[in-house]
Amino acid sequence: MKHTTPIAALACAIVSAALLLAPAAPVQAQEPATWRAHAPYSQQELDQMLAPIALYPDALLAQVLMAATYPLEVVQAARFMQRNPGLSGDTLARAIEPMRWDPSVAALTQFPSVLAMMNEELEWTERLGEAFLAQREQVMDTIQMLRDRAWAAGTLRPNDRQNVIVRDRVYLIETWHPGYYWVPYYNPLIVFGTWWWPAYTPFLWVPPVIYRPPYFPQVYSVGIVWGPVVLVLNSLWNDPLPVWRDRTVVVGTQPVTNVIVTNASAPQPVIWRHDPSHRRNVEYRTPALRDSVPPLFPEKPSRVSPSVQPSRVPDTRPLPETRPVPDARPMPDSRPLPRQQVPVKPPAVAPERTLPRQSLPAAPQPAPRQYAPPAAPLPQVAPRQPVPQQMAPRQPSQPQYQQRAPQPQPQPQREIRQGGQSGGSPRQSWPAQ
Repeated sequence: MKHTTPIAALACAIVSAALLLAPAAPVQAQEPATWRAHAPYSQQELDQMLAPIALYPDALLAQVLMAATYPLEVVQAARFMQRNPGLSGDTLARAIEPMRWDPSVAALTQFPSVLAMMNEELEWTERLGEAFLAQREQVMDTIQMLRDRAWAAGTLRPNDRQNVIVRDRVYLIETWHPGYYWVPYYNPLIVFGTWWWPAYTPFLWVPPVIYRPPYFPQVYSVGIVWGPVVLVLNSLWNDPLPVWRDRTVVVGTQPVTNVIVTNASAPQPVIWRHDPSHRRNVEYRTPALRDSVPPLFPEKPSRVSPSVQPSRVPDTRPLPETRPVPDARPMPDSRPLPRQQVPVKPPAVAPERTLPRQSLPAAPQPAPRQYAPPAAPLPQVAPRQPVPQQMAPRQPSQPQYQQRAPQPQPQPQREIRQGGQSGGSPRQSWPAQ
């Protein structure tokens, strides 16, 4: 009987283990490849998509990612700020309260330049929001990769506007003073070093003049400039923060740090959840989101109980034989009538409308005239004689004026012509008055 040596037994064990483990290696290698094949966006597209906002402070970056899932409300908020420039503080909070926007969109009204970028690049905003919903883990890993490249290029460093904390290759960008934020404007083709996807270059957004910082042209040489400081309101900000280890975003009423909270009574942060009602009937482009997100207005369930609902199995029973029932009614005479016997239908005459006769009261009959005897003649009265009235003689009144003395009338002078003719009468001449 042959005995196996220890060396032969060890060789057989090694060969058996190799045969057993050989099929498992390709399966493990195909899992990430299969997941990436079904992802809506490739890594090249995510790098291109996230480069313009990867260097934002963590809280501002979280607000942009959440608000991008509601593109229609972003457009409404951007246009509202364009029509009402200069709103800030409590006045802004009171003005946007009736709008009923998502808290992330309402928080970005304190950064009108960011809303203007999301409104102008609306195609990019929609793709960013759907990528954050469908590939949240890959999106947050891509942001950390971009920050690592900016750190290696020397453009991501702590300064008087931001604090950069590096913990186990995790980059945190925070502000020195809580509530004070500066928006960075940078050129993605410079701050991350030489761009590694020539076919997928990110865009460089140039803000409008009203939002453009005075040193904006330096983005073409230095690569990054900063806008003015913004003091946020706690009632609008909600203190969001991305948790890079868990690849989630939390919101709360107090600042949240990446430490373990030992106080059980302290308010715990809430993990952000997408609210489809704020989409305002905007459809999802990604098929995976259309299948995973429940419809906002589902179909109403049937009121018929399941036991009463008809079965969907087709009925294979033979139909009963149906025979036509003969009609026993006599057939009408269809012979044509003579022309003289064709009855002529008189034209329809509308009946006269007669009002109901009303009974009138009888007129009063005059009383019978009775004969009256003649009346006695009236006595004659003598006519009344007029009474003569004696009038007092009228006394002459004294004249109220002075009497003028009578003027002597001039006497006519008789003129006798000398040597007059015989038989002629003498001519009288009257003196001129």
